[in-house]
Amino acid sequence: MIKIGDFANLFNVSIKTVRYYESMGLLIPKYVDIYTGYRYYDEDNIYTMQDILSLKNMGFSLEEIRHFSKDKIKDKISNYEQEILNLKSRIKVLKQFSLSNERNDLKIMFINDEETQGKWTLLGIAETIEEAKKENFRDDDYKINELYLLPNGEPYWVISWTKDTIFIGGKPNHYEIIGDKLYLTVADFLDIKNSKVAVYYNVDHNDYTLEDIKQKDNIDVEFVTDERVIGSWKTIDFVNNPESFNPEKLQSSREMLSLEKLVFKDNGIVNVSYVGGKKFDTKYTKNYIVNLILPNTLCKYTYEEILSKEYIIVEWKSGDYVFGKFISGYYVLEKE
Repeated sequence: MIKIGDFANLFNVSIKTVRYYESMGLLIPKYVDIYTGYRYYDEDNIYTMQDILSLKNMGFSLEEIRHFSKDKIKDKISNYEQEILNLKSRIKVLKQFSLSNERNDLKIMFINDEETQGKWTLLGIAETIEEAKKENFRDDDYKINELYLLPNGEPYWVISWTKDTIFIGGKPNHYEIIGDKLYLTVADFLDIKNSKVAVYYNVDHNDYTLEDIKQKDNIDVEFVTDERVIGSWKTIDFVNNPESFNPEKLQSSREMLSLEKLVFKDNGIVNVSYVGGKKFDTKYTKNYIVNLILPNTLCKYTYEEILSKEYIIVEWKSGDYVFGKFISGYYVLEKE
C-alpha cells in the first residue's frame, strides 16, 4: 500500500484532488488509520483512479462518473456523434463559400436533393437523434411547425437550404432523411452541446413558390368607425403578449421600436409612420388595421384604459405570421 502523497504523485494530481474524489464517493482508500487519519491506497485504487481520469478526459463530469454505467457510454458516444455531424455541416458550409468581386459578398453554392424539396410538418422535438427516432418528444417553444424547402434552395422567411444543411436565420443545421421523416439538428451556436432535434414528416415533394406558402387574411372588411381610437397614438412598448404590458415597467427600449406613430382618421384611413421616415396610409375598421406591415394581413388591436391613460395594443403580423403562422409580438401605443 502507498500513502496519499505518493498516490497523488503517481497521477500528477494534488492531494487536495484525491481527497475531493474521496468526498464525492469516487475513490475510497483501502485503509484509513482511525487515529492518525493517514490514508493508504492499493492496486485496486490505482485502477479506479485511472478510470476516473480517463473518463474525465473523455468529457464526463464527476457527477456522471459517480453514477457511471454502460448506458452513460452510449449516451456520450451519441452526443459526440451528433457534435461531429454538426461540425461536419459547418465545415461543409464554409467550403461552399465563394468570394465574389465585392468585399463581404459571400454566396453559398446550392446542391440539389430531390428527396428534401417540398413540405414537411413537425412531429416533435427530442434531446438527441436516438430519442428522436424513438419519438420520445419533449415540450419545447420551437416555432417552425411547417417547413417548406423551395426549389433551388430559394430562401423564404428565415429558411433556406442546400443538400444536408438547412439554414435558420443564416445559421447552418445538419439534417438527415430516413424514410418519410427528416431529422434536423437545431444547433445552439453559443453552446453546441445544447443542440436539439426537430423531427418532421414529409407531406409532399411539390415545387412550392413564395406565393403558394404565404398565409393571407381576408382583408375585405366593411368600415365601422371606432370613436375611441380617432386621433394620434405614439409607440411606447413592444411585448410578447397583451397581458404582459405594464405601463409602469416597459419591456422595450426606444431604440428597439420600428413603428413610430399611428393617426386614425374618422373616414377609415390610418396614417402609419415608421422610424427612419417611412410613411404610408392604410385602412382600418373597428378592432382591425389592414396591411399594417405586409400585404393581405389584418392586425387586430385592443383598446385599454389604464390609470386614466388610453392605450391600444396591436398585433405585429410580420413574416413570422405570413410564413411561420405565429404572431411574434404586439406594439403598444399611447394616445397623444
